[in-house]
Amino acid sequence: MAAAYLEVKDSQGVRRVELEDGPLTVGRNFTNLLVLEDIHAGRFHCVFEKGPQGYQVRDLDTRSGTRVNGTPVRQANLSNGDVVSIGKTELKLVIAAAADPSEPADASELMDQMAELVSTQETPEPPAAAAAAAVPEAPPRRAVLGANEYERHLRERAEALPDRSFTESQITLINARGKIAHAGDHKANISDALLNLRLIMLICFRSRATDIHVEPKADDVHVRIRVDGGMIDLVHLSKELGVRLLSLVKVLGDIDIAQRNIVQEGHFSARVPDRRSSLGASERRVDYRLSFAPTMHGQKLVIRILDAANAPLYIDDLQLPAKARQIIQQASNQESGMLLVSGPTGSGKTTTLYAILRGIDVSQYNVVTIEDPVEIQLEGVTQIPVNDAQGNSFSALLRSVLRQDPDVILVGEMRDAETARVGVQAGMTGHLVFSTVHSRDAMSGMFRLLDLGVEPYVVASALQLVIAQRLVRQLCASCKTAVAPTPEQIKRMADAGIGDVPKLFIPKGCRRCLGTGHLGRHAIFELVVVTPALRETILKNPSVQECRKTLDPANYITLAESGYRLIADGLADFDEVEKAIA
Repeated sequence: MAAAYLEVKDSQGVRRVELEDGPLTVGRNFTNLLVLEDIHAGRFHCVFEKGPQGYQVRDLDTRSGTRVNGTPVRQANLSNGDVVSIGKTELKLVIAAAADPSEPADASELMDQMAELVSTQETPEPPAAAAAAAVPEAPPRRAVLGANEYERHLRERAEALPDRSFTESQITLINARGKIAHAGDHKANISDALLNLRLIMLICFRSRATDIHVEPKADDVHVRIRVDGGMIDLVHLSKELGVRLLSLVKVLGDIDIAQRNIVQEGHFSARVPDRRSSLGASERRVDYRLSFAPTMHGQKLVIRILDAANAPLYIDDLQLPAKARQIIQQASNQESGMLLVSGPTGSGKTTTLYAILRGIDVSQYNVVTIEDPVEIQLEGVTQIPVNDAQGNSFSALLRSVLRQDPDVILVGEMRDAETARVGVQAGMTGHLVFSTVHSRDAMSGMFRLLDLGVEPYVVASALQLVIAQRLVRQLCASCKTAVAPTPEQIKRMADAGIGDVPKLFIPKGCRRCLGTGHLGRHAIFELVVVTPALRETILKNPSVQECRKTLDPANYITLAESGYRLIADGLADFDEVEKAIA
């Protein structure tokens, strides 16, 4: 493809600005990729884009307008030599000689394109030497004050974390189109925005973060990450660097960088070394979901990190008590019936079901999931995303899946009456069904099905096991501090069957845990096995208290018992468990 650039003539002289496949915004505001000092230019004046017929210019509804070869235009296709006028500034399109089409673009070329879109460095040499000699180099963009301090601060936080299996230079960025955007070669002259993004991503890998929040404020841009369910303040960037960071992420996600006042969504991915893989794979893929929303001070960005390495893979990884593990294993080995997991949003319900599904031999069974959305891909499993706009609701997809000879079905959530009735009936008619509900505890999860209108005899026949779960932050082993338990704490644990606890531990905070006092999370569980006695009670339209009386103490594990055992083992603090089971 031919290399193209703009020859810019203004009061500063003549300079060159490279044109790539991504859009180039032009205007007086410093967030534009090409900033003009011309007083006749709008804050966001126009944008140069690559279209199916070549490059084109689009005016952004400015008062002074945009001219092509002297003619006012709103949008126009451009040819080699066309001159775009903005006030007293002229931008001439120059298309250099085409490169050899038989030679594909490699990772380093794509890396240079990415760096150019957000770089604060000088524009690199163009492919055609003759054109380079004719046009002077562009001056460097305004330097970001304290850029080295941001890098040093982020690198110090990354190096303090215990997981050092790889560095930021080993993160390969892949854009929304599946092409390598940056391969991590730090010998290249990359921009400060790109380097800081890579360091933020490295901290997220090492701390098992699930989300990145980039929040523009009046004077700066705050970057926070969600680790173990809590928000951690990571760094405050300058306004200018923060805006360039947002533009970089938009380029990665193939999002229109000219739009700033609308909701925008996209995605990109990364490849990193996978030293934990037991299958001999050298790399793993991590997906990132992007959400931009307009705020008072600019667009806020939230990046959802979908990294399967952060979650337990199999039942053994759930760190269940031996009795609970045996009960779940027996229920998941049944030919039919329903296994229900309950809990609030973010309590790890889907992760638990994924761990159970991975223990099923997919070569012998047809396993299908219906999810909203599909976040983690499971090998050998047919995964179907919900799309209500196209009529693909949970209930509609579930009816369709039942006609495709499934053995095991995972329904992401029992959120309406029809889905609940069809799902429970499927468990009664020869299918093994897994699903989730939002409820306070296991018994409430069972009653949620009854509240959705499922007949008691169907629930009694199909339901095998109900699991309630919560996620509790674990204490950091490097900084936890021992204290004597209070009489009230001793009494509460004794009521749950936990006695003789001479000391408890509380969080303190250190560099290894980013100052939170916690490192990692542990799930606590409550299990209700549907026994013949409980089935008989369900048929009588009972209350929750009547159902509790029929539970077998040998197979009933409460959330309180599970949580207090973590306290006794020194893995969690009392306040954290109390908050989870309240």
